[in-house]
Amino acid sequence: MNVLWLKISILGLLVLTLVGLLILKIVVSTKGDWVVIEEKYFPGKDGHGPLGIQSGEKLDSPQSESTCAMKFDNGLTFSVDCDEYLDYNIGEKVRIVSGDNNEVKLRRK
Repeated sequence: MNVLWLKISILGLLVLTLVGLLILKIVVSTKGDWVVIEEKYFPGKDGHGPLGIQSGEKLDSPQSESTCAMKFDNGLTFSVDCDEYLDYNIGEKVRIVSGDNNEVKLRRK
């Protein structure tokens, strides 16, 4: 009888672990959804802030480290590394992999 209870408790522990891993997978996959680049901002000539390529609007960014930024279809605008993401195009689908200090790392589809 003790062996039966041991097997049942091990099975219950394994089921709880599986449920926990499934919940973790769902939470992580929804965090980094695919987004579309709506606008790219590059340093303006006057040095007051990044200037949008298509819209021509100036972006007031409090970050002095990065002068490039991207606006996504989810309404968020993040700073990016100018050299690393120069070849990304407006309208391209990307995934936001990580965000540190309002600067993001992107991954292509």
